[in-house]
Amino acid sequence: MAKIFINYRTGDGGRAPELVDERLVDVFGEENVFRDRRSMRPGTDFPDHLRRELESCIVFLSLIGPHWLDIHDEETGMRRLDVPKDYVHDEIATALALNKVVIPVLLDSALPKAKKLPPALVGLADRQVQPLREGYAHHDLSTLIDVVQEYVPAKKAAKKAARTPEKKAGKKRDKERGTERKRETDGAFANAKITRSAVSVGSTAVYNEHAELRDGNRKGRRPA
Repeated sequence: MAKIFINYRTGDGGRAPELVDERLVDVFGEENVFRDRRSMRPGTDFPDHLRRELESCIVFLSLIGPHWLDIHDEETGMRRLDVPKDYVHDEIATALALNKVVIPVLLDSALPKAKKLPPALVGLADRQVQPLREGYAHHDLSTLIDVVQEYVPAKKAAKKAARTPEKKAGKKRDKERGTERKRETDGAFANAKITRSAVSVGSTAVYNEHAELRDGNRKGRRPA
């Protein structure tokens, strides 16, 4: 079972759910990130599988786009959040009831006021948010990753992220300086039989994320 659960409304937020999913998978591994359209095979018992994923997850990400609060159901005319058995509503309500780490991820939007939320979702209005802005996606995604890592460890490969050219150059210079200092030490103190070890320079893993959110919604929606 995955440790990170992505909750979203199809048709709200453009490609943000896919981009968040891709970035999380890169860092935490596919087995630790659940997004319904990628994670469930055809024929899966949808409600039962969702419940098990919700029960096992540690972090629950609620992606909230600009139209999240006001999208209406075409058949009933009701607000989707108020339609019985709406998956977005039920997933959030379950995560709150199970006391999961619920993080509202705001996709160029604002956190809805408690008075505008269905009763079972009122607790969402009290959670600290993480913005995911179109113009700052590379920065905001990295911040989101840092927050999630407080609860879920990254896979080993992600911890050894590639260094920037500046970091590589700096490390090379430090190594050269350390080698030069060792040469000088070996020459100056050889007769006195005094040894000095070369300087060992540590490395710091950094993330270099470049992503961008694009406008446009994909057709279709999750079952409701």
